[in-house]
Amino acid sequence: MSVFLAVDLDEPARAVAAGVIERLRDGHAAKWVRADKLHLTLVFLGNPSEAHVEAFKPLVDALATRHGPFSLSLSGAGTFGTARAPSVLWLGVGGALEALATLQADAATTLLTGALPGVKPDEQGRPYAPHVTLARAKHGSAFEAATAALASLRSSPFVVGHLTLYESRHDVYRPLHRAPLRSPVAR
Repeated sequence: MSVFLAVDLDEPARAVAAGVIERLRDGHAAKWVRADKLHLTLVFLGNPSEAHVEAFKPLVDALATRHGPFSLSLSGAGTFGTARAPSVLWLGVGGALEALATLQADAATTLLTGALPGVKPDEQGRPYAPHVTLARAKHGSAFEAATAALASLRSSPFVVGHLTLYESRHDVYRPLHRAPLRSPVAR
């Protein structure tokens, strides 16, 4: 089991990403992400124990109270891996990127407090690159044409209104906990 904190896409944004996958699927030898698994990861939490997972839930709730809803959109595309053999094709995001970066940094500070099983130390300090993964290729793939074709892609804005703590087990994602984003209430 691995666990991660994510932002969910709304149905129209998910439909845009799923449409891209359907158009590109036959042209690339890659493992394509199913539409129901499309998301924007904030923090990867490794392979925590059940006790860790239970401890994360109130931390996610507290994190959510410090941030209000904001809007993002899917925007452009890119790859991870080497230029000669990119291994991941992704969609980028646009919109309230400062709010997203602030939320992600707070999530990392809040949840990555010490060593977690399955989280490499270099992952904790890696700069955040917001993206929605579309496909993974084990031996590299020629995603250049796909990236170029998706450069002008823009979805309608969607509201980031909650955080979801997910478990990934045997290629199945299961939500463990959801917390609505809400700015602190003035007292």
